Amino acid sequence: MPRKTMNLLLLGFLVFIAGCSKTLNLQVDSEVPTPLASRLPLSLGVYYNDNFLNYVFTEKSEVRKDWTIDNRTSRMTLFNDILPSMFSSVNKVDSPNSQSTGIDIVLEPEVLDMQVALPEETHSDMFEAWIKYGIKIYNSSGNMITEWQITGYGKTHTALFKNKENGLNTAISMALRDLGAKMVLDFSKVPEIKTWLSSNIDCTQYPDLC
Repeated sequence: MPRKTMNLLLLGFLVFIAGCSKTLNLQVDSEVPTPLASRLPLSLGVYYNDNFLNYVFTEKSEVRKDWTIDNRTSRMTLFNDILPSMFSSVNKVDSPNSQSTGIDIVLEPEVLDMQVALPEETHSDMFEAWIKYGIKIYNSSGNMITEWQITGYGKTHTALFKNKENGLNTAISMALRDLGAKMVLDFSKVPEIKTWLSSNIDCTQYPDLC
């Protein structure tokens, strides 16, 4: 094969590879174990707004020409598993101000930000993911108690996953796991929530929460 033809083929192959590296269409598939915790003696209402239900990470840039990461199913699974482990009962409500009978407190989660990084972008040997949630908490009258922001971080080594789809899937799953653990462990430690709890539960039975 003439050298000129070979060089053209090689150039075409490199362009093809470079183009492929800029595209990503990932449907996140993950299972997040539920952390063990004592349930709060509260009936929770949870309101899933349009942002939470429909947020999909997209990016169109010179480096990431056409990226889409959809983790809607995974984050819904996370909340459906985590919240019943935190509260005595959990019910979906149609509004954060629903004032439904028997609901003590209402939670409204929202995706504030999501970032991912490939090893070649950070000059490391890790796939990384960050997910930031804002969680608004309302009392039974529909008044906001606080807005709590938490960030989950996950990473996985390139030695385990050679392609970006599997590597990012695992990093995002680890970030969701981190978020779940923080929700369970830190919820009652948020100052505004702790103050509200001390006025709305029996502190003689639950002294650690007051």
